[in-house]
Amino acid sequence: MNTATITRIKNQITSVLNSHAGVAPARTQGLLPIKSLQGKLYEAHVLATIIENFVIKEKLQVKLISGSKLMLRQKGGAINRSDPYFEVWDGPTLIGDLFTDIYFTTISYQSRGGLPINKSYADYHELDIALCKPNQVGYPLFDQILLAIECKNTSLEKNIIREVLGFRRELSFYSSIPNQTVFNTFPIKYINADPASVHMLYCSDARINRYISNCEQFGIILKYHKL
Repeated sequence: MNTATITRIKNQITSVLNSHAGVAPARTQGLLPIKSLQGKLYEAHVLATIIENFVIKEKLQVKLISGSKLMLRQKGGAINRSDPYFEVWDGPTLIGDLFTDIYFTTISYQSRGGLPINKSYADYHELDIALCKPNQVGYPLFDQILLAIECKNTSLEKNIIREVLGFRRELSFYSSIPNQTVFNTFPIKYINADPASVHMLYCSDARINRYISNCEQFGIILKYHKL
């Protein structure tokens, strides 16, 4: 990825965030450190796309909270509200908080009793982008996740699809009867999952389109998204 391409993509992100989240261009300076640029640039582009769709398709309002500079986190962890994040509003109602690179606590942990003494490394999984119910702290439980997004700026091998299907199992149970999500249009209103969280995979490889209908059966939405 050359300098001109990086500049073009950053300008696209800056424009979307300025138009749809009221983020001044100066606040997107230093958006990404050089050391993990390509992967994080893709994640930032997906984030901007999500915000744009929330505003245009869902008629929601998005507001940047915290941080003098909008810099994405470089690795997953607990929710830290000193890091930049976005509030997502429907008029006077706060729907949720939009974070990057947080861990959530899994169904399997809850199924084992959900006791802190039993918690292990395996009881958390990272989300590249997550819309959580309001006022979450630490490692939110699976049922506090409204939208979970994974970003893959890479060639798509079948093992990634297997990984996503397994990941879904830690977020929700399969439901043969579609349940209503918190969304009306984007990304989807009804989904075969309980709790009715939406799980999405964005990938820069067009081969992702091969798996759309299969994954939709389990409440996973696949999106081909090229920079």
